[in-house]
Amino acid sequence: MRIALYREWRPKNFDEVVGQEPIVKTLKNQIKTGRIAHAYLFSGTRGTGKTSTARIFAKAINCLDPVDGNPCNRCEICEGINKGTLLDFIEIDAASNNRVENARDLIDTVSIPPSKAKYKVYIIDEVHMLSTHAFNALLKTLEEPPEYAIFILATTDPQKVPVTILSRCQRFNFKRIKNSDIKERLKLILNQLNIEAEEKVLDLISFYSDGALRDALSLLDQLISMIDGKLNYEDVISILGLTSRDSIFKLVDMMIEKDVQNSLKFVENILLEGKDVNNFIEEIISHLRNLLMIKVSKNPFEIIDAGVDYINQLKVQAGKISSEEIMRGINIFIEAENDAKTFMQPRIALEMAIIKFCRIEYDTSIEVILNRLNRLEDMIKSGNISIKEAVKEKKDLEKEKKIEEEEEIINTDVTLDEARIAWQDVLNYLKINKKMTLASLLNLGDITDVKNGTITIVFEEKYAFSKRKIEEGDNKKFVVEAFSKVLKKPVKIKIEVENQKNDIEEVIDKAKKIFGEDLVEVVDE
Repeated sequence: MRIALYREWRPKNFDEVVGQEPIVKTLKNQIKTGRIAHAYLFSGTRGTGKTSTARIFAKAINCLDPVDGNPCNRCEICEGINKGTLLDFIEIDAASNNRVENARDLIDTVSIPPSKAKYKVYIIDEVHMLSTHAFNALLKTLEEPPEYAIFILATTDPQKVPVTILSRCQRFNFKRIKNSDIKERLKLILNQLNIEAEEKVLDLISFYSDGALRDALSLLDQLISMIDGKLNYEDVISILGLTSRDSIFKLVDMMIEKDVQNSLKFVENILLEGKDVNNFIEEIISHLRNLLMIKVSKNPFEIIDAGVDYINQLKVQAGKISSEEIMRGINIFIEAENDAKTFMQPRIALEMAIIKFCRIEYDTSIEVILNRLNRLEDMIKSGNISIKEAVKEKKDLEKEKKIEEEEEIINTDVTLDEARIAWQDVLNYLKINKKMTLASLLNLGDITDVKNGTITIVFEEKYAFSKRKIEEGDNKKFVVEAFSKVLKKPVKIKIEVENQKNDIEEVIDKAKKIFGEDLVEVVDE
């Protein structure tokens, strides 16, 4: 059975540890000078080399023939630790051995001196998973450990480790590994395996490993097992269900140009290729974040871990959009990311986000108001707008934040065709503003008449419940707001049920026949 790459290429000495030079240097100096502590805490995200470094340290302090602080990996002690057969080397996973009984069993063995090695080394992985009682039991040992006992605690969540434990350990924080360092390691491995890979493939693997070399090796292992010969970028993108950077750039360009139609069509084509919606949204958010870093940073290379070509592409695109717009986009797509996890059809969340980004009139967020005010200030400074007009536009912006249904609207210039054309945009506006149920109810009706600014929406008798629901609470106000926003004109809404209207007219006709037309007056409420 073939050994997984991350196990086969696990570092065997300090010089092979990637991206943790300060930690490696300190540990090697401790070994050379003999100033070894009895307890260490290795903290950091997954796949950054915590347990691998702990194993190397255990070998180095016990090695029979060390070389410049490194273990020889040939002596009896080093081979015993590499194979996991040395009794003086104990490695425990706290996630599955977190009870106080497990801690007590471990502590009982501490009193037994090492059989072959100089030091008895205990590595406790994911130590934050220990129970409170187990931590208390471990604390007693850390307070007065035997001279030969060394504890190395590894964790991805140091905040959950009690302060009493932390205070008794030398702490080393393992940082995320740079993409460039991961890329160099991948090149070394591929050269040894005689496998070719495009430069863009290595960039892609490094980027999606998120600073974890182990994740990068696992991803490379998966690709090698699925692709014969050279690793091509397009093949890798297809297999992993990811979206190419070029595609993300193209989509964001369309969104900046407010091209809703082509943006949605482009997304449709991408999703038809089998791309994962949630991954796609994450990629858009990451891209927008990089654009924002370009806008606010004097040296983006310090913040964005990527190549020169990609940074230059970002700079070009960032020049087409304001910082406020980017921040608005990030907020919109973060909301879409959360919605996609709960929607039965997550693509709807993605499509709504694109529409909301492109159609700024559907978005009443603070970023929108701020962006428009900034543009207004620029117009005033440039002299392209008078102060009188500026004051008027500012007042209009304030009014747009909250549209109230007008009590009396006379001769508003809205036609039946305009109202019907706006219908779908009104439904989208309600959906984007989380009024999905209201949009569904409204969609069951039909616009039949527009008169003096009043839009009449009629429901069939079987959908009479829609009329009742729409007229409950603030629902009707939201419908009025949606039509007013889309049409950019104040309107009123009248809701009717088809057969109810006919029944009322019949009653009126009968009343007129019985009492006479002069005595019957019809009053609209």
